[in-house]
Amino acid sequence: MKYHKRTTAAAVIVLSLLAAGCGSGAKDEHAQHASQNGAESAANGHSGHGAEEGEVAPAGTEAAAGHSGHGGGHDAEASALDHVKLEWAYSPEQPKAGEETQIELSLRDSADKGIEEFELNHEKLMHLIVVSEDLAEFSHIHPEYKGAGKFEIKTTFAKSGEYKLFADFIPSGYSQMTIASNVTVAGKEQASVPIQKDSQLTRTVDGVAASLEVSTYQPGETADLTFTLSDEKTKEPIANLEPYLGAIGHVVIISEDLKHYLHVHPKNDKESGPTAVFSTEFPAPGLYKIWGQFQRSGETFIIPFTVEAK
Repeated sequence: MKYHKRTTAAAVIVLSLLAAGCGSGAKDEHAQHASQNGAESAANGHSGHGAEEGEVAPAGTEAAAGHSGHGGGHDAEASALDHVKLEWAYSPEQPKAGEETQIELSLRDSADKGIEEFELNHEKLMHLIVVSEDLAEFSHIHPEYKGAGKFEIKTTFAKSGEYKLFADFIPSGYSQMTIASNVTVAGKEQASVPIQKDSQLTRTVDGVAASLEVSTYQPGETADLTFTLSDEKTKEPIANLEPYLGAIGHVVIISEDLKHYLHVHPKNDKESGPTAVFSTEFPAPGLYKIWGQFQRSGETFIIPFTVEAK
């Protein structure tokens, strides 16, 4: 099997976690593509974290320098830069839209040995967020650990163009890390539509009517994101949400320029609806795409919104 390999060093994401855990969702092992309005990722002081584009790394990969999603401010452990390296491999070497691609991620220490042990993070050893450059395509998948620091997963890119992948994991003895990789997907060229701020934060997806309330759009301030869900047909509040990755839901937020990645976990993670509240901080002004992921009747669904921090 032929792979295209890319290697980078990682900066540790230092977390301010007030609650532990990171659960496992039912249907998300396959790519879940959101429409142009979709996306998932966010950081909060309750149980989330954030990362922003770090130093330049070779071959299109980059180490993510981290900040606490709720507390704010950089607090990376520089020593991790020399102790953890991630090598990405794609088969085929250049993925093609609509065709299955195998992704292999190999984590090695400063002695070039595979890192053996990883901590569970919301019921998974690794979370992999895949987004297209225009943020129209989004998936949250979980590579399988094969031992000796190697993770593997097969996925399909929905369309051609540039993609960015965020690997989120915790090697034993380290803080949480996020490392990103860029990949070009071949195929028929498709028009890219710039993302736009939603004029109204309401949307219906898979029979669920959802609204989002954001307490503040001021960068650097604590922002509460409140999702309120109801049944599209009956109009009744939804109170039967099931745990998704060990919580009432998850939120991923990515900036328009792909430099800021936030993975947010809920404040009310033991509840079942109709509201789910997440706290985070927008690190800088600009457009951000928000993907809320929830589960109901054994099926996961994604609620996407685009907002502007200013």
